[in-house]
Amino acid sequence: GIINQLMVFGTRGQKVIETDAGSYPENWRIGKVEDFFTLGRGRVISIPYIKEHPGPYPVFSSQSKSNGEMGRMDTYDFDGDYFTWTTDGAYAGSVFSRSGKFNCTNVCGTGKARSSTESDAKFASYFLQRVAKRHVSYVGNPKLMNNIFAEIPFALPPIEEQEEITRIIDSARKNIESIEGQIASLSNLKVSISSELLSGR
Repeated sequence: GIINQLMVFGTRGQKVIETDAGSYPENWRIGKVEDFFTLGRGRVISIPYIKEHPGPYPVFSSQSKSNGEMGRMDTYDFDGDYFTWTTDGAYAGSVFSRSGKFNCTNVCGTGKARSSTESDAKFASYFLQRVAKRHVSYVGNPKLMNNIFAEIPFALPPIEEQEEITRIIDSARKNIESIEGQIASLSNLKVSISSELLSGR
C-alpha cells in the first residue's frame, strides 16, 4: 500500500497526470526501462561449480526464497548498485535490489543506471516490483526476456525524490520485519505455554 501510494503520488505534492506509463506526478520523466538503465544477463553457474569454488560472493538465480540466493563462491561478475529480475520459470518477473559484489546465473537479468546522478537502481527495483509480472509471457515456461523487459513503461522522479521514496519504503520494511519477529516470538511462546498446560506442568 505504501509503495503504491508513493509510486502514484510521489512525495512532493506535484499534480498527478495520465501518461503512457500510467498516473504519475507531472514532473516525473516518462520513458521505458531501457531509456534509464543498461540491461544485461548473468551466466551459467552450476551448483557443483559453486561447491567447488566456495567463497563470500552471493550467486543469485531464478528462485525467490532467500532473496534469490542459491549459494556463494570465490569470484564475482558484478560490482555496484543493480536491480535483477528472474527471466525464466515459476518466479519470472520477480525483481530484486542488489548492491556490492555478486553473481547472477543465466536466468537472471540485470539492470544498472545509465547515469547514477539521474537514476537509482533501488528505486527502480521497487517501481518494477509492482509492474514487471504484467509483462511475463505464460506460453509454456513463464518468461520475461531482456527485450520485453527493456520496453516496460517507466516513470522516473528527480533523483532526490527517488532517494526519499526509497528511504520511506526501506523504513517501512524494517518495521514490518521487526513486527514479524515479534509475532514469531509470541507464537513460539504460545506453543510452549500450551504444551506446559496440556502436560499438566
